[in-house]
Amino acid sequence: MTFNNDGDNLFDGLTDAPMARMEPPTPPSASESSPSARSSGDGNPGGQHRSRRASQRRLRERRRKRNRRILIAVAVVLGVLIALGAWFGISGLKAKNEVEQAVAAVSQIQTSVSGGDMDQAVSGLNDLADHIDAAYQQTNSPIWALASWMPYVGSDIGAVRSVVGALETVSTDALPSLSSALDGFSLDSISVQNGQVQIGDLASRATDLTTASEVISQANDELQAVDGMRIEQLANAVDSAKTQFNTVSSLLDTVSRAAQLLPKMLGLEDGQTRNYLLISQNNAELRTTGGIPGSWGVITVSNGAISVSEFDSASKVSETPVVELTGEEKVLFGEYLAEYQQDINFTPDFPRSAYIGTVMWKLLKNQDVDGVISVDPVALQRMLAVTGGMTMSDGTVLDGQNTVQTLLRDSYVRFDTQTTQDAFFALAAQEVFEHVTHTSGNNTELIKALSGAVTDGHIMLWSAHEDEQEVLAGTTIAGELENDPTEPVAGLYFNDLTQGKMDWYLEREVSLEYEKTYPNGERQYALHVKLTNTAPTDAATSLPELVRGYWNGEPRSGEIETTTYVYAPAGGRLVSWEFDGSGVDDSEFDTLSVHEGLTYGSKTVTLQPGESCEFTIHVSSSSEAEGKEITLRQTPTLE
Repeated sequence: MTFNNDGDNLFDGLTDAPMARMEPPTPPSASESSPSARSSGDGNPGGQHRSRRASQRRLRERRRKRNRRILIAVAVVLGVLIALGAWFGISGLKAKNEVEQAVAAVSQIQTSVSGGDMDQAVSGLNDLADHIDAAYQQTNSPIWALASWMPYVGSDIGAVRSVVGALETVSTDALPSLSSALDGFSLDSISVQNGQVQIGDLASRATDLTTASEVISQANDELQAVDGMRIEQLANAVDSAKTQFNTVSSLLDTVSRAAQLLPKMLGLEDGQTRNYLLISQNNAELRTTGGIPGSWGVITVSNGAISVSEFDSASKVSETPVVELTGEEKVLFGEYLAEYQQDINFTPDFPRSAYIGTVMWKLLKNQDVDGVISVDPVALQRMLAVTGGMTMSDGTVLDGQNTVQTLLRDSYVRFDTQTTQDAFFALAAQEVFEHVTHTSGNNTELIKALSGAVTDGHIMLWSAHEDEQEVLAGTTIAGELENDPTEPVAGLYFNDLTQGKMDWYLEREVSLEYEKTYPNGERQYALHVKLTNTAPTDAATSLPELVRGYWNGEPRSGEIETTTYVYAPAGGRLVSWEFDGSGVDDSEFDTLSVHEGLTYGSKTVTLQPGESCEFTIHVSSSSEAEGKEITLRQTPTLE
């Protein structure tokens, strides 16, 4: 066997020929085996040794050269990677800063719009566009695209690219229309004064507002779907962007819908007269949308001019249901829903309550109406805080501090019959509304007060015109049950069974906390509810009978009986629940069923003065919600 210069075995000459007969080897001669023979002669074994050593030196040299080339290549690659890493770090920092400045610009735009400074708002829109474009230039490079495939951090980088991509769509497709809509517009052109509503040229800006709103709404959906980021600094920047854009999207959606609806609903577009049933809810006796209808009347609007009719007590009862109830409604609320004027909002679906109310009003007054507006004392107090206080015709002073307490507590000490109490509540609702619509004030602050009251559920609106109701659908002011699984909304509602006015003393503590996300995308939250009866321990003697309520015709002693309803989001679940404390009886819902396609559980508890109970219900969204946070709609509080 011989070796080539690289020291490899040579197999040349091997064939598949048959083997010849092997002869035994011939022993070497003495001369061949002698030391002198091995060290001299033509065979020169010493030369062969030197040749092998030279071959080995050349092999080592080639290996050294090859290793040097490998090291140089590795050094170059590492150098490139370090350079790319440094570039990416700088680019990432720039992108982060631009996103943060974009978020700051959004906040500044909000402040400017709220303050009525539209010139500053338009300037802010230009700054916003610049920062978004700068962030997009950084994140749209091929290096960012490659980096999104990196282990561990790649998902965060991809999320940032998604966020900035959504913002770039806003910059390109929404901000020009929004800038056009705000340019030259003044909030002062929207006013309520001397019984006349003015909206300036808001209607002419409806198209631009709608275009911008639709784009920003879509981008906001994309932003809210970004989740699970690992890098804290990036996650904080993205969370801040999500919060600000969610607020702006909601605000712009409201304004764009108002621009579409107000001209029609105020009779400004066609000069027609509109009649709206105004229901004043009494939160001292809870219903799911606020409180029992304490009084109601009609407001008439013609070409923006408002007039208010005399209000009546909403206390009459029909012998039979005024509308046909569904099987679900009969099981859940009973026929009282369509018989008692004060029970039309047993259901948390305000469009249904409003419709039942219009049928009752038609039977009572033989008058058709174009819609229903619901307000409560909290909304009235917030409006009076802007317009200033007033003195009622009976001498009662109502203002931005005392209206809720005067109407929901003090009046029941002052008046000792149901008739006088109802009459006072009706008079207050009528005169406060007349005062607000005829008193000059800070229009911008009044818009803020109304907007806040809508957000908190103290004002709701339903239109009897289908095209207008379609525009209202999906908004907070519509007060409807949400049946879209891509919009996860949980519900927490209360109906009073005490038949008194004890809910002034019912303290509610509510929280909704994220728990986990399932592999299929469902998000689970813990809804915690604590109810406390804060009535005095001597309520049986210190509170009037009409406040304490009745059971089987006998006055109660200060207990509060309440039914709580918990609704899962559309397509979601009530996963598990625990009940603890006074009046609970057991740890199960009294009823677990479905209402308008939504899973709900109901539980009735009775609390004596000073007693409390607590519920913890774990709810999950539909997987179709694609990571959106669950929001909670609940019966409005007294704040």
